[in-house]
Amino acid sequence: MKTKPKKQLTTVGGAAHEAARKRGDKRTEEVRTRVRETMVAIAKEMATNGGIYPHRNGALSAAEVARRSDVHPTSLHTPKLKDLGEEVRQWLTDLATKQVVGSVKARKSLVDRLSDWQDRYKGLEQSHRDTELELQELERQVEEAQMTIAELRSENKRLQAFATAHAGGKVVPLRGKKG
Repeated sequence: MKTKPKKQLTTVGGAAHEAARKRGDKRTEEVRTRVRETMVAIAKEMATNGGIYPHRNGALSAAEVARRSDVHPTSLHTPKLKDLGEEVRQWLTDLATKQVVGSVKARKSLVDRLSDWQDRYKGLEQSHRDTELELQELERQVEEAQMTIAELRSENKRLQAFATAHAGGKVVPLRGKKG
């Protein structure tokens, strides 16, 4: 029986296999980078939104991180990315202890924040009323002082006229005028 000679594709196949492995490793690293960048972006969004995830009614999960990273959620469970999936889940656990994560908690937090803003608004409203009353009182005092000044000027002119008319030049100031 005649045996077929072995094809020498092992070296070609080996090179192709190696190239495919390198492309796969590169894609895996790109996925890792995108997921980590997404985690940073989410953390920034939450920081600017009072600690609440601003999308999906505050519900944040590993699937949401994957979606935002343009990665299929099951990718975080593959052997190559299992450690990344664990990293994401640990990050979510840490967030849950520090921030408001989840739609129910977000709603409760929103109610609390709304109540705080209402209290602040009522406080500012009362402060505005108090300030308006103070302003009205000060305006009344200024008006009263202006009327008193007008009366005193009128009396001063009347007394000067009286002194000039009745003194006939005999009234001499005790002190000389300054300046």
